[in-house]
Amino acid sequence: MDVLIRPIHVATDDEIKLVAARMRTTLVEVLDEERGRGMYTMDWLVERVRSHLDGGKYTGQVFVAEAGPENIVGHTIVRVDEDEAGATTGLFSTFYVVPSARHSGVASRLLKRGEEWMLEQGLSRARTYTHEDNPGLQHLCMAHGYSMKPIPEQFVVLEKALLPTIVP
Repeated sequence: MDVLIRPIHVATDDEIKLVAARMRTTLVEVLDEERGRGMYTMDWLVERVRSHLDGGKYTGQVFVAEAGPENIVGHTIVRVDEDEAGATTGLFSTFYVVPSARHSGVASRLLKRGEEWMLEQGLSRARTYTHEDNPGLQHLCMAHGYSMKPIPEQFVVLEKALLPTIVP
C-alpha cells in the first residue's frame, strides 16, 4: 500500500481525536469490548495524544500513515522515556492500522519511522509494552529484530538496540 508517513497535524483537532479513538479501538481489539472501552475516557485519550505533541509532559511525536488526502490508515506514538534502571530509551506508546490496510507494510513503515525519530533524539534503544494477547504487535516487532520477554500481569516488553544507518 502506498502511504505517506508524516507527523500529525498538531493544529488539527480532527486528527488528534481520530488517533485517540483508534487508541481505544486498539484496547478493545487486544483486551475485549468491556475492558477496552472502560479503561480510559475519550477526553483522557485526547489529552494523552496531545501530551506527546506540546513538549510539556513528553518529548514525543505522533506519526500517521496517510493513504491519500484525509485517509489516515494508521498511526504510532513515540516518546523519550526511561527504563527501569533510569536509562533513557525510546518508547512506542501505541500502534494502530485499520483492518483494510493490515499486512500491507503500513505497520512496518510506522515502526521504521518511529525508530528513525528515536535515533534523531540520540536514543540507542527502543521498546514497547503490550498485553500477552497481542500477537500482531509481537510479530511485527520480532520481525524487525525486537526481543520479547514477559513481565508481570500478562504483559510483555519488546526491546531492540537501535543502530544508526551508516551512509557511505
